[in-house]
Amino acid sequence: MKHSLASALLCVCLLLSTFLSAFAMDNGKITGKVTDQKTGEALIGVTVIVQGTSTGAVTDVEGRYTLNVAPGTYVLEFKYMGYQTKAVSDVVVKSGVATQLPIIMDEPKSKELQEVVIRGSFKQETINALYTAQKNNVAVSSGISAEQIRSSPDKNTGEVLKRVSGASIQDNKFVVVRGLTDRYNNATMNNVLLPSTEPDRKSFSFDIIPSGLIDNMVINKTSTPDKPGDFAGGLIQVNTKDFPDEKFITASAGVSVNGLSTFKDAKTGMRGSTDYWTFDDGSRKLPSAVPSSAAFNNLAGKAKDDINRSFKNNWRVSNTTVAPGTSIQITGGNTKYFGERKLGYIFSVTHNHTERNQFAERNDFDIDNKVYRRHNVDTSNRYSSALGAVANLAYSFKNNKISFKNLYNRILDNNTLLRDVAADPNPPFHYLTQSMMLTLTQRSILSSTLQGEHSLKGGKVEWLLNYSKTKRDDPDMRISNYTDSHAIIDQPVNGGSSRGFFTVKDNIYNGGLSYQFPLLQKSKDHSLKLGVFEQYRKRYSIYRPFSYHSSPDFPYEKLALSPYELFSNENLGSNGIYLRDDKDNTGEYNATSNLSAGYFMFDNFITKKLRVIWGLRYERYNQQLKPVSTVASYTTDTTFNSFLPSANFVYNLTDKTNLRLSYSNTVARPEFRELATFSFFDFLNAATVFGNPNLKQTRITNIDLRYELYPAAGETFAVAAFYKKFKDPISETWYSIDNNDRTYINLNDANTFGIELEARKNLEFVMGRWGKNSFIFANGAYIHSSIKNPNQTVRNINGETRSMPGQSPYLINAGLQINNPNNDMGVTVLYNRIGSRINIVGDDSSNKLDVFENSRNLLDLQLSKRLFKKNGEIKLNISDILNNPYLLYQNKDDKRSYKKGTDYVFYQYKYGTNFSLSFSYTFR
Repeated sequence: MKHSLASALLCVCLLLSTFLSAFAMDNGKITGKVTDQKTGEALIGVTVIVQGTSTGAVTDVEGRYTLNVAPGTYVLEFKYMGYQTKAVSDVVVKSGVATQLPIIMDEPKSKELQEVVIRGSFKQETINALYTAQKNNVAVSSGISAEQIRSSPDKNTGEVLKRVSGASIQDNKFVVVRGLTDRYNNATMNNVLLPSTEPDRKSFSFDIIPSGLIDNMVINKTSTPDKPGDFAGGLIQVNTKDFPDEKFITASAGVSVNGLSTFKDAKTGMRGSTDYWTFDDGSRKLPSAVPSSAAFNNLAGKAKDDINRSFKNNWRVSNTTVAPGTSIQITGGNTKYFGERKLGYIFSVTHNHTERNQFAERNDFDIDNKVYRRHNVDTSNRYSSALGAVANLAYSFKNNKISFKNLYNRILDNNTLLRDVAADPNPPFHYLTQSMMLTLTQRSILSSTLQGEHSLKGGKVEWLLNYSKTKRDDPDMRISNYTDSHAIIDQPVNGGSSRGFFTVKDNIYNGGLSYQFPLLQKSKDHSLKLGVFEQYRKRYSIYRPFSYHSSPDFPYEKLALSPYELFSNENLGSNGIYLRDDKDNTGEYNATSNLSAGYFMFDNFITKKLRVIWGLRYERYNQQLKPVSTVASYTTDTTFNSFLPSANFVYNLTDKTNLRLSYSNTVARPEFRELATFSFFDFLNAATVFGNPNLKQTRITNIDLRYELYPAAGETFAVAAFYKKFKDPISETWYSIDNNDRTYINLNDANTFGIELEARKNLEFVMGRWGKNSFIFANGAYIHSSIKNPNQTVRNINGETRSMPGQSPYLINAGLQINNPNNDMGVTVLYNRIGSRINIVGDDSSNKLDVFENSRNLLDLQLSKRLFKKNGEIKLNISDILNNPYLLYQNKDDKRSYKKGTDYVFYQYKYGTNFSLSFSYTFR
């Protein structure tokens, strides 16, 4: 651990020494974006002049401008044909600092007023710009900015998302929007669809993107034709910056401890020499001498013995002490100007490491006889590292902009899980069976996007080309099962002792083109956007499972040896313990999908107050899956054709209020793995999961109504109501009576409706002048859904109907952010709670009740202090202060809420309170 931390700090020092010599600035900058008052669109070619000087600039294809000036106070003038000239006073510029000045320009009310100069102050203009940006969103949306992210203890994007109105997180990484699970949500980064990072579900693991790499995130809750059509809860849009406002290098480092884990004893499997840096050192890879499956099982004699002994004996479990977590990050960027051209770059490298113990209880019940079927106690240790990098390059010239954006991130989890299984599943427990699982899971994503924006005679052309690759690699997943202190062998992979090598790789190719232009010359009141999109995705699923068997002459008493001793070379061979390749009995497959889409979208200002965005999107989606195994005979080839209309109405009640109404049709499609007929074993949940090739596409009708008020800069109040109708929703359910086996089915029609509230208020009214940078904020949602499942009876909640899986009846987020400009200190308190929700759907034919996730209170605190002329900052974060348990339960009665001592505990554990201390410094 000391060596790894020292290496990390050395890397920081080397990177800093490379860049620090470049940072010496005397002048300051004025930079911003000029947009249209009515539409919110960027204005290209606006002339910007510093009055009394010869300094000036012209806005680029994004409506942005930058002026390099000496420190002082200035008056800026903005001129654009067809718009009223605007002069802004009191623009203060400091040495080495970029002053942000966004500008809103409006068309004159009459020809007589065209030559009138509109005058305002710097403060007035920045407030006006914020109003306009919020009000001119095309769709119903909620978001969070980089500043809000920095004020929270959240380490990754998944943790950040639970702060957004109507959103929550499952398993610390899968987003739930408006009570709808990841299946009904989609995600983009820099306008490119993000692929699924999980082999067994349609989901993007947001914990894979560090929060420090994000500029902002927006969740679109209603659909427009130019957005992907396969979502119902929300479209999560993650954005990174193109052009930095100023030259900078920021370095940060931190350390963290967990109240239940750090400095505590732990049992852990063998670790590789490069695990800390997220890379396997090769010690778990499949030996190169191992032949194909057919050849492997036909081996005999010495050849078979040599192959069995070529597998590394990495079964040892050792005692260790859990070390503190560490984090480092280097971020930098600059924009170079060449007349009216500019070149911008941003880079970031981040590394995080944590170690965590977990103690969990897992049960299964017979609801008729009211007894345990099984009772397990899990003790686990997770050694986890994450490495991320962003490199963005953008070039702007005249009315054109081309950018090249790259993201790479990888996570390594080295897990040790020890499980005790009770012989008699009813108290008092006597543990007879012991299981062990040693795994290394590596997840990675690479995304590279080349995109362009071009202004052409009043119209705008946008295009993109993208290549993305995701990979999950589980090399040498080892499982051992013991009963009565003897190893279980001579069983299939799932039931005895085994080791397997599992890899899923996705390659995704995206391309898109759109053209937006005004329908009437010299008027922006009516425009049309036409576009096409194409995505090709290819998946490779590779699995080599091996089960342990013994020869008839192998002594039974030796099965009492530990796995490290039992599977040593002296016991391996054709006359002892040997491996069998079970590849033909498992699901190895290749799959492809092709999405072709086209759309038209009108944007009409019917009156000065009423705006309508409407159109149609067509999507053709083909999905094919073929087995690699010669034994399996299934294939899947499905095509879905979808016509998806949408309409968004925005009525401007006053200068500070909007009323929105929207209607749209969207879809949700089954994922590759859900359609496959083969099974895979989920050791963590002790369940075998089966696919279903007969799954249908889910069709969703969405209706939204929202009222918005923007009373002052940074303040908002909104209330929304929504309704959704689902045709053939997909759900996970029980598959068998005696086991935890599960599968996927289409349920009958479902309905969801809800109400959302969102508020953010400046504290100047109670704290005086220094409270203008302090806020209190809250958002909440009440959601009700009903779905009818023919397999459910009155023993399940609400009789024959119940709520949708993953849907909480309510969500609450609240926070207080206090910033004291007198001493540069800040305090942020955040609270989050979700109502109990269904985790696994019950099935009466299998005698299984619904499994609920219990409500959980989450309280976080951040204390911050700026130092060294505000270039440095120290932060203390305390997360999960209340340390409520994560609890899954089954009801004995028809009440939804959990009753301790009465309801069945299906699974529970605690995360532990986390304390972290970090320091960052920005070199300008």
